[in-house]
Amino acid sequence: MKKAAIKKTVKKKKSAISEWLKAIFIAVVLLIIIRIFAFQSFIVNDSKMESTLMPGDYIVINKLNYGARIPSTLFSVPFMEKSYSELVQLPYFRIPGFSEISRNDLILFNYPLENNKPFDKRTQLLKRCVAIAGDTLAITDKKVFVNSKYIGNAPDCKYKYRVITNNNLSNNFFTKYNINEGGITDEENVYDLFITKETSDSLINDSNIKQINLMKLKKGNGNTPFFPQSEHYSWSLDYFGPIIIPAKGKKVSLDLKNIDLYKTVIEKFENNTINIKDNKIFLNNIETSEYTFKMNYYFVLDDNRDNGKDSRYWGFIPENHIIGNASFIWFSINKSNNSSEFRWSRLFKTL
Repeated sequence: MKKAAIKKTVKKKKSAISEWLKAIFIAVVLLIIIRIFAFQSFIVNDSKMESTLMPGDYIVINKLNYGARIPSTLFSVPFMEKSYSELVQLPYFRIPGFSEISRNDLILFNYPLENNKPFDKRTQLLKRCVAIAGDTLAITDKKVFVNSKYIGNAPDCKYKYRVITNNNLSNNFFTKYNINEGGITDEENVYDLFITKETSDSLINDSNIKQINLMKLKKGNGNTPFFPQSEHYSWSLDYFGPIIIPAKGKKVSLDLKNIDLYKTVIEKFENNTINIKDNKIFLNNIETSEYTFKMNYYFVLDDNRDNGKDSRYWGFIPENHIIGNASFIWFSINKSNNSSEFRWSRLFKTL
């Protein structure tokens, strides 16, 4: 009787363990399916989108709006972006979504220029889409124009301001005005700070502020750091374009100057070869003066306009690099000053 009772107990334990393992397996599979086809989390680790997004914000990314992108790199470890094999690569395919990408959307995408990785395994970035496929974009004196219309700025956009003070600024000053970037220059009582226009307006009334000016670059001061890194274009952060954003099916005339704008698109993203011989352009070894794009492309900017790294540096985002759009902040923690502090006011803030 005792042996039978022991066997019965062992069977119950094995059955319980089996049920738990099944439950865990099902939960993991569901999480993977949800992450691929519906939602994922993204952690903000830098200040390029301040003040819209803060380092330590945990963002819910909605993949349903634009349509979920089916993984191209088939063999990869779930939730571990750096663990994968390139043995099997599927062509790009996206399930139809509920909406198109719109101007002003906060979009998550894979960084286009990491050519040593599959496109769906490249570093993920979150920035603001300001121009969509087919648009003509221009930046003049820091103002963004799309199709010749001034689109204004997001209310939390930051710029670089030169601040001259009567006395040195204390830590209390930076805390009071929530200033996290910038500092003193080589000159005494002269600071370069990255702040919003609202903050700059507040500083004018501070008794310690002697003068405050928005820092601007002169037209033509651009150099090789800015897209398309060409001697034919002297664009900068403040003066950029005009430039046409490539659109699927749209034909563009090519010449020895504008080929610099679209060479990466044509070669790297759409798998062609470009050669220039005797001042003539050859596409896949055939002389040409035009090209028809195969995909839609997008142009993004950081909300921290003078301290970001966006399309002004590296160009267009192909549609197959788009992951989804930012929905809301589900958690936020401030890890500055070697301490961890919950930002309760940012929890469940919609974006």
